[in-house]
Amino acid sequence: MTSLTRLTCGLAAGLAALCAGAAMAASIQITITNNQTEQGLYLTPLFATLHDGTFDTFNPGDTANQALEDLADEGIVGGLIDQATAGGFRSGVLANPAGFPGAPVLDPGETATFTFDSVDTGTERFLSFASMVIPSNDAFIGNPDGIEIFDAVGAFVARDPIELTFANVWDAGTEENDGLGAAFNANGGTNTATDPAQGVALLDSLDFLDGQPTADGTVVDFAQTSASLATIEIAVVPLPAALPLLLAGLGGLTVLGRRRRA
Repeated sequence: MTSLTRLTCGLAAGLAALCAGAAMAASIQITITNNQTEQGLYLTPLFATLHDGTFDTFNPGDTANQALEDLADEGIVGGLIDQATAGGFRSGVLANPAGFPGAPVLDPGETATFTFDSVDTGTERFLSFASMVIPSNDAFIGNPDGIEIFDAVGAFVARDPIELTFANVWDAGTEENDGLGAAFNANGGTNTATDPAQGVALLDSLDFLDGQPTADGTVVDFAQTSASLATIEIAVVPLPAALPLLLAGLGGLTVLGRRRRA
C-alpha cells in the first residue's frame, strides 16, 4: 500500500467517524421573530426545551401548574427550566438584549436565536416552547405536544416555519383578562385571580388588549398591525466550513492515486 493510499484510507476512516458522530449529534438552532408592527404586541423571552416526548408544558383543559402560571402571568421562565431539568432535559431562553430597559423582551419586529449544541437525536427528538404575550394578564404561546425535530432513526425532520397567529394564543386561566396589574402594562392596577383557576384554553379573542398601553410608551392598536404574531424556525446548524473542502480534497487524492496506479 502506497503512502498516498494509506493517507487516503486514513482520511476516509476519519471522515466516516465524523459522519457517524454527526448522525448521533447535531446542533439545532431555534429562531423566533415577533411579526407585530410598532403598535402591536410584545413577547417575553421564549423558553425552549429539547426532550424525548415526555415533557409537558401544559395540557389543554388542565389547571396551569406553578411553572406555567409564572410564565403566563409574569414572563418568568425559571420554573419551566427547573421542570425541564428535573426531567433530565436541557433548555434555553431566546432573549432580545435590545428589548426595552429592564427586560430583554421581543419587541415588534425583533428576532432572537438560541443554539443547542451536541443534540442527542435519540433523547432530544422533540421541542417544546412557551412565551408570555404582553401586555396581557396570563396569555401565552406554547405547544402542548412536543414538535418532532428528529424521527425515530435520527434523521432531521425538515419542516416549514411554525406560524403563530392570534388564534394560537392560550389563556392560562389564572387571571381575569382585564389588563389590570398585567406585567409590562403601564395601566398598573391590581390583577384579579380567577377563583377557582380555570383550565388552560385557547383564547377566543385578544380584543381586550386593543388600546392597552405598553411599558415602552406605545399603545396596542390592532387596526395598525396584523394577526400574525410570531414565526418559529428550526434548523440544523451547517457543517463547519472546512468540512466540504476536506471532502473535496479527499476526492482529489483518490483520483490522483488512481492516476498514479494507471
